[in-house]
Amino acid sequence: MPAMTYQLLKMVHVAAVVAWIGGSLFVSLFLLSSPPQDSDEAPKERKMLGVLRRWTLWVTTPAMVITWLIGLHLAMTYGWFAMSWLWVKVGIALALSALLGIQSAALRRLAGGSAKAPPLVDLYAPLTVVGCAVIVTLVVVKPF
Repeated sequence: MPAMTYQLLKMVHVAAVVAWIGGSLFVSLFLLSSPPQDSDEAPKERKMLGVLRRWTLWVTTPAMVITWLIGLHLAMTYGWFAMSWLWVKVGIALALSALLGIQSAALRRLAGGSAKAPPLVDLYAPLTVVGCAVIVTLVVVKPF
């Protein structure tokens, strides 16, 4: 693969990661701070909920898919699957993907009128940040 193509793919991969993780963090904070359905802020929250659900559907989720597709393509092209650090990265990325699915389901339930808070909602943002920090460390340092 020409060097310019590699650089372009890497740039799109990183940009997609930023969109994915930024969207995931925003959903985490929204779920953590949403007021009860019967509060004075409910109409404002419902409008924000609709916007956030559309953003997640049309930006955050496609960014996650693009991240996976380009990342797997690069790993196959350059033979990185033989490296142990990549498998740890893939595991954490799978966990972050599952977390986005959990968040999307929580947004859907909230839009349906559920007043019940999602399980472990306090941990969504910290887990996202720690997962990203570990992935960046693995990619930069390649410790094993």
